[in-house]
Amino acid sequence: MLTGVKIQFFSYKYKSILYFCGMIRLWIYILLGVLGLSSCINQPENTNIPNKRVSFLIDTSLSGSDNMLHDCNYGMTKIYTKDKPAKLSMQGSYGVCGVIVVRTIDNYLCAFDLCCPYEAKSEYPLQQKGNGDFFLRCPACGSQFEVGNGTGRLNKGPATQPLKWYRVEQRGGERYYVHN
Repeated sequence: MLTGVKIQFFSYKYKSILYFCGMIRLWIYILLGVLGLSSCINQPENTNIPNKRVSFLIDTSLSGSDNMLHDCNYGMTKIYTKDKPAKLSMQGSYGVCGVIVVRTIDNYLCAFDLCCPYEAKSEYPLQQKGNGDFFLRCPACGSQFEVGNGTGRLNKGPATQPLKWYRVEQRGGERYYVHN
């Protein structure tokens, strides 16, 4: 009879330990989830770039007007401005200096404003040497930014902030909506 009591006591103690470990595991998952979500929000709060509306559609299908951004065309870019609008959105909005859309080396579409965070003027849009170049350079201050990896991070220059990015959402098939 005494052995049965010991087994019940150890069984209860074992269940308590399992419950405690489960709760710790739950809190770890919650903490990792919060950290993971906060790492996706990399837009600086104190950017010098004025807030201007960005809203346009692109078609990356092989027969679409933006086919250079088609799936698996890693490193390809296309610049959209008021003078070079997206064909699907002739009345679109293109930020301060325009928007560059990049098919990253990870095969995602990312979009960045062409305004340098240091200059913050529409007279000096960022430039790239050629299509497929992973870097944008400010002609006024010389700051250089990396866009091929989808971060828009600063590589060099007097600028201290990364590029301002915009959302790219898939809207059926190979059409995407670029917006802020």
